[in-house]
Amino acid sequence: MKNFFLVMLALSTVINLASCNKFKEETQSDSEDVLKMEMEETDFLKEEEIASNPCSYDYSSLLAPCAIVTESSSTFPKTFTIDYGAGCVDANGRTKKGKIVINVSGDMREAGNTRTLTFENFYVNAVRIEGTRNAENIGPNSSGKMVIKVIGDITASNAEFTRSRSFTRYREWVSGIATCEVSDDEFHVTGSGTAIGRRGIEIPHSITEKIVLKPGECKYPLSGTVDVGGKKRGVILNFGNGTCDNIAEATTKRKNKTYQIDLDTRRIIQ
Repeated sequence: MKNFFLVMLALSTVINLASCNKFKEETQSDSEDVLKMEMEETDFLKEEEIASNPCSYDYSSLLAPCAIVTESSSTFPKTFTIDYGAGCVDANGRTKKGKIVINVSGDMREAGNTRTLTFENFYVNAVRIEGTRNAENIGPNSSGKMVIKVIGDITASNAEFTRSRSFTRYREWVSGIATCEVSDDEFHVTGSGTAIGRRGIEIPHSITEKIVLKPGECKYPLSGTVDVGGKKRGVILNFGNGTCDNIAEATTKRKNKTYQIDLDTRRIIQ
């Protein structure tokens, strides 16, 4: 009888450990999937910016040396086509190939104008990006800052996985709207969405503290938090306190354990 209880105790320990490991794996995969989709949003932020106003840019230095930008017209409305061809490394160290097509009704610094972004055989590194992003300048907020509402339905895939996300974002144009310089741009992003990651289940996520982006200064989000998952299981992604570095954090809700995230590889560091 003693041996029976010892066996049952050992079995229970193994089951509990397996459950903890499973929870850890699920939490990690969900948070990494949402993180990667979050970061993919910043991968073509500069492409959106150059199509947002009538300014002239040095595309080879701002985007990538192989980028060829064509415009359907010298005035709005117009279509921008950004062609990376067979691929090259962009200014943020990501290899891009294929095309981004952006239809713009007018200067996106003015209320009421819209922008639609689509992809043609477009890749960031080995990940194929498909879907649409529809943006509208919905006018100034209570602080007098212009707000761009973005509704997106994006799918990312490679040989190993497919993940998708539907979302609504509000991008407050905090500074730089009056100039053609990218270096003085600052955006504050809020919103929420639902992702389907590698486990094939829906993953709710919402920005609980605004994400701060300064694309001319830093290729990473400078700060902000994203709540991933349900009330009891999931993580809080934290992009930091304003310092430009490649480290963020993921804190589990259930165990309150914090892991570091490498924003270059977009994976949790064990």
